[in-house]
Amino acid sequence: MAGAHGKPVADLAVVSAAAGSASGSGLRIRLVGLPEEVLAGAEALARVFDLVEVSPAYRCRGASLNVRAYLQVRLKSPEA
Repeated sequence: MAGAHGKPVADLAVVSAAAGSASGSGLRIRLVGLPEEVLAGAEALARVFDLVEVSPAYRCRGASLNVRAYLQVRLKSPEA
């Protein structure tokens, strides 16, 4: 969990936007918490939403143990 401010520190996989997807479409969500909480939150959101993009986790400022990660998501398409 070493890292300077603004440097990635957690094990969230970085998912880049899919080819042909419109930039800025969907919801943008910021998760803030302990690394394991942010990872669990991202996994829970992946059950409800399609993850378009997931940033690395970055340490919060100061002496905080929290990290933050940014997700871009879309509602899942109804399955036929």
